[in-house]
Amino acid sequence: MGAGSVEIDDGSRYVGYREAFELVCSKVAPIGAEEIPVGLSANRIAAGDAVAALSYPSIDISLKDGFALKSADVAQALRRRPVSLKIIGSAFAGSSFPGQVSPGCAVKVCSGAPIPAGAEAVIPAEFCEEVSKVEVRVHADAGMGRNILRTGDEVKAGAVIAREGDVFLPGSMGLAAAAGISRVRVYRRPKAAVIAVGDEVVASGRPLRAGQVYASNLITLESWLNSFGVDCVTSVVRDDADAIKLELVERLSGIDVILTSGGAWGSERDLVVGTLEELGWKKVFHHVRMGPGKGMAFGLWEGKPVFCLPGGPASNEMAFLQLALPGILRMSGDRRHPLQSVLARLIEDVKSRHHAWTEFRAAALSRDSTGTYTVGLFLSRSRLEAIASANSLICIPEGTGALSAGEIIPVQVLVPRLDML
Repeated sequence: MGAGSVEIDDGSRYVGYREAFELVCSKVAPIGAEEIPVGLSANRIAAGDAVAALSYPSIDISLKDGFALKSADVAQALRRRPVSLKIIGSAFAGSSFPGQVSPGCAVKVCSGAPIPAGAEAVIPAEFCEEVSKVEVRVHADAGMGRNILRTGDEVKAGAVIAREGDVFLPGSMGLAAAAGISRVRVYRRPKAAVIAVGDEVVASGRPLRAGQVYASNLITLESWLNSFGVDCVTSVVRDDADAIKLELVERLSGIDVILTSGGAWGSERDLVVGTLEELGWKKVFHHVRMGPGKGMAFGLWEGKPVFCLPGGPASNEMAFLQLALPGILRMSGDRRHPLQSVLARLIEDVKSRHHAWTEFRAAALSRDSTGTYTVGLFLSRSRLEAIASANSLICIPEGTGALSAGEIIPVQVLVPRLDML
């Protein structure tokens, strides 16, 4: 398995968290590209360079409502000594003045209007007084080029608006549209199948019998995937090798990635990995030196990634967030970790339970009046409460025995916006 793997007392071979992360990233790849309207590309990943088809603006335009004129005509203009000019016409956005601006003349323009031939500057309307329809008094100077946006000042034809791998943001989409780009190539988002395994697990909304539980993991995973724009189909299957095999085979068509929840540890009742082995999957690793989430397995089946997640709620979510979700998003071309990180001051000592493991702990992140982030452990009565209410995660890296109060550490944020803290 490589230098990062060690033998555990029960004989299982574990890999370190960082090695597992790198293995996932090396085995998944973008699943293809599609062309979509630029207005629908927000937060999608560019599958190629987006190149400006034309310059913007395509002609010199006015940045202000006012008058286009010769700079020399108003070089000495002051409020107490205005200069009078002859108004010879007007120009508006989308329509130009057909003539030429001569010395002593001005053309009334609005913001976005083409600059008339011969004009050297635009004086804003607030520095002008229209005496009549044919005369304007100017109370300030206007140097050469003032308030004129030159051809191609915003973007020139042939310029790269976004490079392959960039995230399309609303601002870049507007710039692309201004540059004549109506459609862009983006990486396709994968479609996932999420399968909950267990005789005790019941799909949400169905009646429960004694000893059964609702498939809360299924809902949590579905919600996380949807929040990142990944469509998924979900199902629940009992602890039976034939039933698991049938469900896996039925789900393979039409999806790009499979996640299973539960049945991944390796006991006689944990049948998922064994079933996948019978189906010929190529296991990459099983068990990770990560807490919670150590029971995770990952491999490829028919060329598609399969993430086998533990059934315990905390282990299930952590294995998903730290390994499965980053891999799934890389299938859509996104190389970033899905969880934003901020630096925060630790307010208490945090000791590792396993010195040789990477450990993730539910945390409470806050920001004081000075804008400084502080973080401490989230104290909860249950695993589900921690999943529901913790707003961040503290990572204790492998080989680190403890983190000390006062340290500035990176913290993974679980809320979509920092102003929600």
